[in-house]
Amino acid sequence: MTVSIIGSNGMLSTFLSKFFKEEQNNQLHVYGIVQPKNYNFDSFTYTDLLKDEIDYNLLIQSDLIVYASGAGVEAALQTKAELMYQLNLFVPINICNKLKELEYKGKFISFGSYMEIGINSNENIQFDEKQIETSDLAVSNDYALSKRLLTRFVGNLIAPYQYWHFILPNLFVKNETGTRLIPYVLGYVNKIKSGNSTDMPSFSSGTQLRQYINLDDLCLVIKKSIECNIKSGIYNVGGGEILTIRELITRLFNFYQIDVTDEMFNKEVRRDGDIKSLKISGIKLMNEIGYLPHQKIESIL
Repeated sequence: MTVSIIGSNGMLSTFLSKFFKEEQNNQLHVYGIVQPKNYNFDSFTYTDLLKDEIDYNLLIQSDLIVYASGAGVEAALQTKAELMYQLNLFVPINICNKLKELEYKGKFISFGSYMEIGINSNENIQFDEKQIETSDLAVSNDYALSKRLLTRFVGNLIAPYQYWHFILPNLFVKNETGTRLIPYVLGYVNKIKSGNSTDMPSFSSGTQLRQYINLDDLCLVIKKSIECNIKSGIYNVGGGEILTIRELITRLFNFYQIDVTDEMFNKEVRRDGDIKSLKISGIKLMNEIGYLPHQKIESIL
Protein backbone atom coordinates (compact mmCIF):
# COMPACT_ATOMS: atom_id res chain seq x y z
CA MET A 1 0.00 0.00 0.00
CA THR A 2 1.15 3.54 -0.74
CA VAL A 3 0.50 6.08 2.02
CA SER A 4 0.83 9.85 1.94
CA ILE A 5 1.05 11.81 5.20
CA ILE A 6 0.42 15.55 5.05
CA GLY A 7 2.39 16.96 7.98
CA SER A 8 5.93 15.89 8.75
CA ASN A 9 7.13 16.37 12.34
CA GLY A 10 4.12 16.84 14.60
CA MET A 11 3.40 14.23 17.27
CA LEU A 12 0.53 12.69 15.29
CA SER A 13 2.18 12.79 11.87
CA THR A 14 5.47 11.40 13.23
CA PHE A 15 3.84 8.49 15.03
CA LEU A 16 1.56 7.57 12.13
CA SER A 17 4.45 7.76 9.68
CA LYS A 18 6.56 5.44 11.83
CA PHE A 19 3.66 3.04 12.06
CA PHE A 20 2.90 2.91 8.34
CA LYS A 21 6.55 2.69 7.26
CA GLU A 22 8.42 0.85 9.99
CA GLU A 23 5.69 -1.47 11.29
CA GLN A 24 3.51 -1.95 8.21
CA ASN A 25 6.28 -1.59 5.58
CA ASN A 26 4.17 0.63 3.32
CA GLN A 27 5.48 3.00 0.68
CA LEU A 28 5.48 6.35 2.50
CA HIS A 29 5.37 9.83 0.99
CA VAL A 30 5.51 12.82 3.36
CA TYR A 31 4.52 16.44 2.72
CA GLY A 32 5.60 19.29 5.00
CA ILE A 33 7.92 22.26 5.52
CA VAL A 34 10.62 20.37 7.44
CA GLN A 35 12.10 17.05 6.31
CA PRO A 36 11.22 14.21 8.70
CA LYS A 37 13.79 13.81 11.46
CA ASN A 38 12.95 10.68 13.41
CA TYR A 39 11.57 8.15 10.98
CA ASN A 40 12.17 6.57 7.58
CA PHE A 41 10.28 7.55 4.43
CA ASP A 42 10.42 6.97 0.70
CA SER A 43 9.96 10.56 -0.44
CA PHE A 44 9.58 13.99 1.08
CA THR A 45 7.95 16.88 -0.78
CA TYR A 46 8.50 20.35 0.60
CA THR A 47 5.05 21.91 0.86
CA ASP A 48 4.05 25.06 2.69
CA LEU A 49 0.33 24.44 3.07
CA LEU A 50 -0.28 28.18 3.49
CA LYS A 51 1.47 29.11 0.24
CA ASP A 52 2.10 26.14 -2.03
CA GLU A 53 -0.11 23.98 -4.20
CA ILE A 54 0.19 20.34 -3.20
CA ASP A 55 1.58 18.05 -5.90
CA TYR A 56 -1.75 16.34 -6.56
CA ASN A 57 -0.34 14.32 -9.46
CA LEU A 58 1.81 12.52 -6.88
CA LEU A 59 -0.71 12.63 -4.06
CA ILE A 60 -3.54 10.84 -5.88
CA GLN A 61 -1.26 7.90 -6.64
CA SER A 62 -1.55 6.96 -2.93
CA ASP A 63 -3.97 4.36 -1.68
CA LEU A 64 -4.34 6.28 1.57
CA ILE A 65 -3.95 10.00 2.27
CA VAL A 66 -3.76 11.15 5.90
CA TYR A 67 -4.16 14.82 6.79
CA ALA A 68 -2.14 15.02 10.02
CA SER A 69 -1.21 18.70 9.95
CA GLY A 70 -2.79 21.27 12.22
CA ALA A 71 -2.25 24.11 14.65
CA GLY A 72 -3.21 24.99 18.19
CA VAL A 73 -3.00 21.58 19.85
CA GLU A 74 -0.56 22.89 22.45
CA ALA A 75 -2.31 25.82 24.10
CA ALA A 76 0.90 27.10 25.69
CA LEU A 77 2.34 27.93 22.26
CA GLN A 78 -0.31 30.66 21.82
CA THR A 79 -0.89 29.97 18.15
CA LYS A 80 -2.53 32.75 16.15
CA ALA A 81 -6.21 32.19 15.35
CA GLU A 82 -5.64 32.79 11.64
CA LEU A 83 -3.15 29.91 11.46
CA MET A 84 -5.53 27.57 13.28
CA TYR A 85 -8.37 28.26 10.86
CA GLN A 86 -6.06 27.87 7.88
CA LEU A 87 -4.50 24.54 8.88
CA ASN A 88 -7.40 23.03 10.82
CA LEU A 89 -10.21 24.03 8.46
CA PHE A 90 -9.54 25.71 5.12
CA VAL A 91 -6.60 23.58 3.95
CA PRO A 92 -8.27 20.18 4.59
CA ILE A 93 -11.50 21.44 2.98
CA ASN A 94 -9.54 22.50 -0.09
CA ILE A 95 -7.82 19.11 -0.23
CA CYS A 96 -11.14 17.27 0.03
CA ASN A 97 -12.61 19.36 -2.78
CA LYS A 98 -9.55 18.94 -5.01
CA LEU A 99 -9.61 15.17 -4.52
CA LYS A 100 -13.28 15.22 -5.57
CA GLU A 101 -12.40 17.24 -8.67
CA LEU A 102 -9.69 14.73 -9.60
CA GLU A 103 -12.04 11.80 -8.90
CA TYR A 104 -9.63 10.25 -6.43
CA LYS A 105 -10.66 6.66 -5.61
CA GLY A 106 -8.55 5.90 -2.55
CA LYS A 107 -9.02 6.62 1.14
CA PHE A 108 -8.68 9.94 3.00
CA ILE A 109 -8.32 10.37 6.78
CA SER A 110 -8.71 13.55 8.80
CA PHE A 111 -8.99 14.16 12.52
CA GLY A 112 -11.29 16.06 14.82
CA SER A 113 -11.07 16.74 18.56
CA TYR A 114 -13.54 16.12 21.33
CA MET A 115 -12.86 19.73 22.33
CA GLU A 116 -15.50 20.44 19.68
CA ILE A 117 -18.16 19.35 22.17
CA GLY A 118 -17.88 22.74 23.84
CA ILE A 119 -18.40 23.91 27.39
CA ASN A 120 -20.03 20.92 29.03
CA SER A 121 -20.63 20.18 32.70
CA ASN A 122 -22.70 16.99 32.41
CA GLU A 123 -20.44 14.16 33.54
CA ASN A 124 -23.03 11.53 32.64
CA ILE A 125 -22.93 12.06 28.86
CA GLN A 126 -20.65 10.24 26.48
CA PHE A 127 -21.20 12.15 23.24
CA ASP A 128 -21.79 10.17 20.06
CA GLU A 129 -20.77 11.31 16.58
CA LYS A 130 -24.02 13.08 15.71
CA GLN A 131 -24.06 14.92 19.06
CA ILE A 132 -20.55 16.21 18.38
CA GLU A 133 -21.29 17.18 14.79
CA THR A 134 -24.38 19.16 15.78
CA SER A 135 -23.28 20.45 19.19
CA ASP A 136 -24.49 23.97 19.95
CA LEU A 137 -22.58 24.26 23.22
CA ALA A 138 -20.37 27.33 23.37
CA VAL A 139 -16.70 26.89 22.54
CA SER A 140 -14.15 28.96 24.38
CA ASN A 141 -11.24 28.99 21.92
CA ASP A 142 -10.47 29.09 18.21
CA TYR A 143 -8.83 25.67 18.17
CA ALA A 144 -12.09 23.98 19.18
CA LEU A 145 -14.16 26.09 16.80
CA SER A 146 -11.90 25.43 13.81
CA LYS A 147 -12.07 21.68 14.46
CA ARG A 148 -15.86 21.82 14.94
CA LEU A 149 -16.34 23.53 11.58
CA LEU A 150 -14.26 20.87 9.80
CA THR A 151 -16.33 18.11 11.38
CA ARG A 152 -19.52 19.76 10.16
CA PHE A 153 -18.07 19.96 6.66
CA VAL A 154 -17.09 16.29 6.68
CA GLY A 155 -20.50 15.32 8.04
CA ASN A 156 -22.05 16.66 4.83
CA LEU A 157 -19.32 15.58 2.40
CA ILE A 158 -20.19 13.56 -0.69
CA ALA A 159 -17.09 12.27 -2.48
CA PRO A 160 -15.94 9.52 -4.87
CA TYR A 161 -13.31 8.40 -2.34
CA GLN A 162 -13.68 6.86 1.11
CA TYR A 163 -13.18 9.31 3.94
CA TRP A 164 -12.86 8.71 7.64
CA HIS A 165 -12.90 11.60 10.08
CA PHE A 166 -11.74 10.34 13.47
CA ILE A 167 -12.71 12.35 16.56
CA LEU A 168 -9.88 12.04 19.04
CA PRO A 169 -9.82 12.41 22.83
CA ASN A 170 -6.55 13.24 24.63
CA LEU A 171 -3.61 11.31 23.19
CA PHE A 172 -0.59 10.05 25.07
CA VAL A 173 2.58 8.40 23.82
CA LYS A 174 5.89 7.28 25.23
CA ASN A 175 8.68 9.88 25.25
CA GLU A 176 6.37 12.76 24.28
CA THR A 177 7.96 16.20 24.35
CA GLY A 178 6.38 19.64 24.35
CA THR A 179 4.18 21.68 26.65
CA ARG A 180 1.21 19.39 27.15
CA LEU A 181 0.27 18.01 30.57
CA ILE A 182 1.88 14.56 30.49
CA PRO A 183 5.37 15.67 29.33
CA TYR A 184 5.15 18.54 31.85
CA VAL A 185 4.41 16.10 34.69
CA LEU A 186 7.09 13.64 33.61
CA GLY A 187 9.59 16.46 33.22
CA TYR A 188 9.00 17.35 36.88
CA VAL A 189 9.36 13.67 37.81
CA ASN A 190 12.75 13.53 36.08
CA LYS A 191 13.91 16.62 37.96
CA ILE A 192 12.85 15.12 41.28
CA LYS A 193 14.58 11.83 40.51
CA SER A 194 17.80 13.62 39.59
CA GLY A 195 17.61 15.94 42.62
CA ASN A 196 17.46 19.09 40.46
CA SER A 197 14.06 20.49 41.39
CA THR A 198 12.95 22.54 44.36
CA ASP A 199 9.99 24.16 42.59
CA MET A 200 6.52 22.74 43.03
CA PRO A 201 4.59 22.05 39.79
CA SER A 202 1.52 24.15 39.01
CA PHE A 203 -1.76 22.66 37.86
CA SER A 204 -5.35 23.75 37.36
CA SER A 205 -8.07 22.57 39.75
CA GLY A 206 -7.71 19.07 38.30
CA THR A 207 -11.42 18.32 38.57
CA GLN A 208 -12.12 18.20 34.82
CA LEU A 209 -12.93 14.77 33.37
CA ARG A 210 -10.93 13.78 30.31
CA GLN A 211 -10.54 10.66 28.16
CA TYR A 212 -7.10 9.30 27.28
CA ILE A 213 -5.95 6.90 24.54
CA ASN A 214 -2.49 5.67 23.61
CA LEU A 215 -1.29 6.54 20.10
CA ASP A 216 -0.38 2.86 19.65
CA ASP A 217 -4.08 2.11 20.01
CA LEU A 218 -5.01 4.79 17.47
CA CYS A 219 -2.71 3.14 14.94
CA LEU A 220 -4.47 -0.18 15.53
CA VAL A 221 -7.83 1.52 15.04
CA ILE A 222 -6.72 2.85 11.66
CA LYS A 223 -5.22 -0.51 10.68
CA LYS A 224 -8.43 -2.33 11.52
CA SER A 225 -10.52 0.31 9.75
CA ILE A 226 -8.54 -0.37 6.59
CA GLU A 227 -8.84 -4.14 7.00
CA CYS A 228 -12.60 -3.92 7.62
CA ASN A 229 -13.02 -1.34 4.84
CA ILE A 230 -15.46 0.65 6.96
CA LYS A 231 -17.87 3.02 5.28
CA SER A 232 -17.19 6.75 4.99
CA GLY A 233 -18.13 8.98 7.89
CA ILE A 234 -17.28 10.41 11.28
CA TYR A 235 -16.02 8.02 13.95
CA ASN A 236 -15.30 8.65 17.62
CA VAL A 237 -12.12 6.94 18.78
CA GLY A 238 -13.60 6.07 22.15
CA GLY A 239 -12.36 3.65 24.77
CA GLY A 240 -9.20 4.27 26.75
CA GLU A 241 -9.45 5.64 30.26
CA ILE A 242 -11.68 8.38 31.66
CA LEU A 243 -9.99 10.23 34.52
CA THR A 244 -10.03 13.60 36.17
CA ILE A 245 -6.88 15.56 35.49
CA ARG A 246 -5.93 15.17 39.14
CA GLU A 247 -6.40 11.39 38.93
CA LEU A 248 -4.12 11.31 35.90
CA ILE A 249 -1.43 13.35 37.64
CA THR A 250 -1.73 11.21 40.77
CA ARG A 251 -1.35 7.99 38.75
CA LEU A 252 1.81 9.31 37.10
CA PHE A 253 3.32 10.51 40.38
CA ASN A 254 2.38 7.33 42.24
CA PHE A 255 4.16 5.22 39.62
CA TYR A 256 7.38 6.98 40.66
CA GLN A 257 6.43 7.13 44.37
CA ILE A 258 6.15 10.91 44.43
CA ASP A 259 3.59 12.50 46.74
CA VAL A 260 0.76 14.66 45.40
CA THR A 261 -0.26 17.63 47.53
CA ASP A 262 -3.19 20.04 47.41
CA GLU A 263 -0.75 22.94 47.05
CA MET A 264 0.02 21.83 43.49
CA PHE A 265 -3.52 22.55 42.29
CA ASN A 266 -5.64 25.64 41.59
CA LYS A 267 -2.56 27.54 40.45
CA GLU A 268 -3.17 27.64 36.68
CA VAL A 269 -6.00 28.68 34.37
CA ARG A 270 -6.16 26.55 31.23
CA ARG A 271 -8.03 27.32 28.03
CA ASP A 272 -10.29 24.29 28.57
CA GLY A 273 -10.78 24.82 32.29
CA ASP A 274 -14.44 25.72 31.84
CA ILE A 275 -15.12 22.39 30.12
CA LYS A 276 -15.92 20.17 33.07
CA SER A 277 -16.41 16.91 31.18
CA LEU A 278 -15.27 15.55 27.81
CA LYS A 279 -16.22 11.95 27.06
CA ILE A 280 -16.99 10.29 23.74
CA SER A 281 -18.75 7.05 22.91
CA GLY A 282 -16.94 4.56 20.71
CA ILE A 283 -19.94 2.31 20.06
CA LYS A 284 -20.13 3.12 16.32
CA LEU A 285 -16.45 2.34 15.77
CA MET A 286 -16.62 -0.79 17.93
CA ASN A 287 -19.50 -2.10 15.84
CA GLU A 288 -17.45 -1.56 12.67
CA ILE A 289 -14.03 -2.94 13.67
CA GLY A 290 -14.58 -4.87 16.91
CA TYR A 291 -11.89 -2.93 18.74
CA LEU A 292 -11.43 0.16 20.90
CA PRO A 293 -8.33 1.59 22.62
CA HIS A 294 -7.73 0.07 26.05
CA GLN A 295 -4.15 0.78 27.14
CA LYS A 296 -3.70 2.44 30.52
CA ILE A 297 -1.60 5.52 31.17
CA GLU A 298 1.13 3.41 32.80
CA SER A 299 1.81 1.79 29.41
CA ILE A 300 4.10 4.68 28.48
CA LEU A 301 6.13 4.67 31.72
